[in-house]
Amino acid sequence: MEKGVTFVIQGSLTDDTLKAIANCKKMGDVVVSCWHIDSELLIEMVKEKGVKLIVNTLGGQTEYNFQNIKFQIQSTLAGIEHCKTPFVVKVRSDEYFTNLKKFVSCVYLNPEKLTVSNFLFRGDALFHPSDHLIGGRPDAIADMLKSSQSMIEGYKKDQLVPVEDFNLPKEYTFKYLTAETTFCISYLKNKGIDVVQDVKDMAIKDLFEYHRNIMKQNYSVVRASDLGSFLFRFKSNPVVDGPTAFTSEKEFLEYKKVKSIESLEEL
Repeated sequence: MEKGVTFVIQGSLTDDTLKAIANCKKMGDVVVSCWHIDSELLIEMVKEKGVKLIVNTLGGQTEYNFQNIKFQIQSTLAGIEHCKTPFVVKVRSDEYFTNLKKFVSCVYLNPEKLTVSNFLFRGDALFHPSDHLIGGRPDAIADMLKSSQSMIEGYKKDQLVPVEDFNLPKEYTFKYLTAETTFCISYLKNKGIDVVQDVKDMAIKDLFEYHRNIMKQNYSVVRASDLGSFLFRFKSNPVVDGPTAFTSEKEFLEYKKVKSIESLEEL
């Protein structure tokens, strides 16, 4: 099996980006895709790490960007363009993981799937795989992002898009279209699976069975407990005084406001 992985570390630079670079360099090539408004000091420090650095121009402040989806797409695609390996892993610039061996191995063993983590892979919402770590073939991930870009075109800056527009019941998923669901629907559509049309008028029991089978066939999951010491951000936590980051799997599995799965068998 052909191997080789590039880590695309995307987003605004933070001190944790430097940790992410050090950990990712142990496993493969590294591309950092950040923004022109980031700290000049951090940009210089990244340059000193000997990795490929892409400094993107941050614009489009008046366009649809729910959950930062527009900027995540832009910075990730810019990084993937410089990937020369058979596989790529997308990592957020404000998170880090000290042991990515299990994740990379899972990517290699499941080349026709997307490999993700279990953090915020929702067990209480349909079609909501985690988007914090995403691994797979560069063309599959790039195509997913480009399709997602097309999917959200035309929405207004502060628009909340009901999931019913995609034939999904709000009782069994997040009531508005999330970045995770956008990516999922787009990824599956590119594989010839039209979720929006397939689930139209589907009975709830059949919908859950359909969801379970589709996710198992097209995704693989690596638990956070297999990623060494880690930092997962949860900036979108709707609970005002709730946690905005997690450093142990036990913490987020026991967090009742959002149900993360341990494995695909829980779907």
